[in-house]
Amino acid sequence: MSGWLRRCGDGGIRMRTLHKIAIIALALGLVFIPVAGASQAQDTPRRQVLYINSYHRGYKFSDDITEGIEATFAATGVDVELMVEYMDTKRLETPEYMAELARLYKFKYGTKDLDLIISSDDAALNFLFKYADELFPGVPVVFCGANYFDVTRLAGFERFTGVSELADVQGTLDLALTLHPQTRQIVVVNDTTVTGQRVHERVAALEANYPTITFVYLEDVTMTEVRQRVSQLTPDSLVLVTIFSRDSAGNFFEYNVFTPLIAESSAVPVYGTWDFSLGFGIVGGKLTSGATEGERAAQLAVRILDGERPQDIPVVQEPAARYMFDYEQLQRWGIAESALPEDSVIINKPFSFFQQYAQLVWIVGISFVVLAAAVVILIFNVLRRQRAEVELTQSLGELQEIRTSLEQRVQERTEAFQQRATLLEAAAEVSRATTEIIDVDELLPQVVDLVQQRFDLYYVGLFLVDEAGAHAILRAGTGEPGHAMMAQGWQLEVGGQSMIGRCVASGQADIQLDVGEAAVRFENPHLPETRSEMALPLRARGEVLGAMSIQSNRIAAFGQDDIRTMQTMADQVAAAISNARLFEQAQESLAAERRAYGELARDAWQQLLVASANLNFLSDRDATRPAGDVWRPEMHVAMRTGEMAPGEAGNTLAIPIRVRDQVIGVVDGRKPDGSAWTKEEIGLLAALTDQLNVALESARLYQDTQRRATRERMTREITDAVQRATDMESLMRIATEELVRALGGAQGYMRLGIESLEPGSTRREEELEDAED
Repeated sequence: MSGWLRRCGDGGIRMRTLHKIAIIALALGLVFIPVAGASQAQDTPRRQVLYINSYHRGYKFSDDITEGIEATFAATGVDVELMVEYMDTKRLETPEYMAELARLYKFKYGTKDLDLIISSDDAALNFLFKYADELFPGVPVVFCGANYFDVTRLAGFERFTGVSELADVQGTLDLALTLHPQTRQIVVVNDTTVTGQRVHERVAALEANYPTITFVYLEDVTMTEVRQRVSQLTPDSLVLVTIFSRDSAGNFFEYNVFTPLIAESSAVPVYGTWDFSLGFGIVGGKLTSGATEGERAAQLAVRILDGERPQDIPVVQEPAARYMFDYEQLQRWGIAESALPEDSVIINKPFSFFQQYAQLVWIVGISFVVLAAAVVILIFNVLRRQRAEVELTQSLGELQEIRTSLEQRVQERTEAFQQRATLLEAAAEVSRATTEIIDVDELLPQVVDLVQQRFDLYYVGLFLVDEAGAHAILRAGTGEPGHAMMAQGWQLEVGGQSMIGRCVASGQADIQLDVGEAAVRFENPHLPETRSEMALPLRARGEVLGAMSIQSNRIAAFGQDDIRTMQTMADQVAAAISNARLFEQAQESLAAERRAYGELARDAWQQLLVASANLNFLSDRDATRPAGDVWRPEMHVAMRTGEMAPGEAGNTLAIPIRVRDQVIGVVDGRKPDGSAWTKEEIGLLAALTDQLNVALESARLYQDTQRRATRERMTREITDAVQRATDMESLMRIATEELVRALGGAQGYMRLGIESLEPGSTRREEELEDAED
């Protein structure tokens, strides 16, 4: 799996890097291995494994096999000393050379106690078939990279097993013909090495499956001829590149050399069979990976090292190829991704940051479930992240722009909320002022100053309608213009040309966001800088009391929030004015009532004091008795001023007796020992005097009530007696008797008649004298 995800568009990252990453990931993952297992690994002896590579270091396919072997050993935890030998058969493959290698290996490893031998590709396997019994008697052998291996070759070699390298040529051909149904010719570019010969045999065996296709082989030719031939192909042709490491002229080519030379020269799409050609010009195909071959061989080696016998492990004959493609070549030849098989791997494809991050999360999650799979997926993700570095930078830039935009929007929203909060705070201050101040003349100046300052306005004025309802009179204004207009007695006609007049007449707000564009406007010489203006009605209890003028020196200074908030304040001010007026009327009524009741109470007390002139008492330690005509100076002062008056010596104190603001007497206190009155004693005496005030008024009211009750009772008795009379004479007699009795008089006189007698006449006086007799 790690092999077919090994390069980016610029040539790729070496599998050695993958191996290092896998080792680090494994080291992190080993925390999940039980401690007992760790101790057992330390007790296991280190295994000696010889790996014979058919080719040279730097040849991509064999390097991938090596990386796959090392990564698998590391992942399984087997302690292995891996010794690698490169046969370099791509450059030299004579029998003499092979014999020299046999002597060299016998010299190097003849004394080593090897546990296992791994070989890659056909050259190394053929070498071991010939020399293994001589050089490494009894040592198990695991091979890989053996193209289309015939298991009958294992006769007599029971200690051999391995993986047959099956390049899925048919899978690639089927795919290519599906993507290019117009194809009539396939040009196979292949060399004549051992591997090339195996590939040729495989392709030739498949020709019968494609009766409508002509197969042309470019094998024993020079690179120049190959490039020339593929450049002249017609659109109904395709190119299949397998291995072309050596041409007929003996020139050697690495995979990253021969693949781009052929692909760049080809006039038609080029497909392949091994993944080392991917990323160097081929469209793709069902590709075999060297790393996968190495991994499968190492897995068989681990089983043998754990005790299984090679002859009990059958040769792996299943191909491990995958559909893999180069995004750039798909674009070059106009091949849609939707036409590719499912689960296809596409390299060099740009990814967005979100896709890259989502796959990273997926990989990390899988790594905690299956450690081996997690390591491979993590490697895949690291490579993908490196390929997407440019796209990631671009995505981060876009994210930064989005972040900047969001921050700007948040700042704008915050400013709007702050402005709204300021409006509400100002409205709250005005509301507090309207509830705390009940005097209209004190309230209105404070309101206009608050509104002007809190809303940063040019001018604010308050107009109230006069009693006639004809003019709106300025009652409060801000700044010098407001003082000047107040001094002039500024007033505007209701319903006239001014905004205030129209507002009062209609009871609706009048708003001009640009007074310069107003069709009709009253020009106020005191306010030349006005650019926006509002006239808001002061409405309370269905009545328009006046209007508030709000002006700014900025055009379009008022938003919807400003208008709603200020209209709310105008309504609050109107309610406060209406309440203040009602309170003033209530106070006047209450004062009149108090004055009337006070006068009645004062007359009643005067009558009572005249009728009872000796209401004065003196109390000391001996007895309580009438005080007589005792009036000390401090008593006169308290009686005259209505205030508490101490004596000159400090041991006397006169406190006025007050009933409804009427001083009706004095309480005089004296301390016989000559000491001064303390604050507590003065407070106690004042409190007792207050209670006395209330008691005296209650007693007077009770006495008046009793008197009225007696009078009503007497009236009712006289009326009842009179009503019992049956004739005029009896009625007159009873009425006269009852009146004299009720009034306590010595005599009473009642007469009916029509003669008019003037008071003082002689006849009347005589009659009165006779009546008295």
